[in-house]
Amino acid sequence: MGTVLVVDDERAITDFISDALIEEGYQVAVCHDGASALLDIRRQPPALVLLDIGLPVMTGDLVLRELRASGFNKLPIIVATAGTNAEQYLAIGANAVLKKPFTLESLISTVARFVESP
Repeated sequence: MGTVLVVDDERAITDFISDALIEEGYQVAVCHDGASALLDIRRQPPALVLLDIGLPVMTGDLVLRELRASGFNKLPIIVATAGTNAEQYLAIGANAVLKKPFTLESLISTVARFVESP
């Protein structure tokens, strides 16, 4: 099983998500900005990306568009956003959307749809 890459600029959120996924048996990596995430994904593609939209340096929607345009079409990407029009991210290539604030149960079940738990 590969790694789940959690991309969010808020450390409290990445800590919460990482702890929850690790407790479920997933391997987790973290990035705090879009540009770093893009570099990490190109260097070592994860099994899944959990991507916030409101990121510094490069926003999540730009990361999503760049990944899809550069051939990462099979990489599952779950967008996490507090925005009101979350479905727009499905149209540009997200596999699923988690609306913030989301529950621990919805996080785990959404990740499990794309990556088997160990």
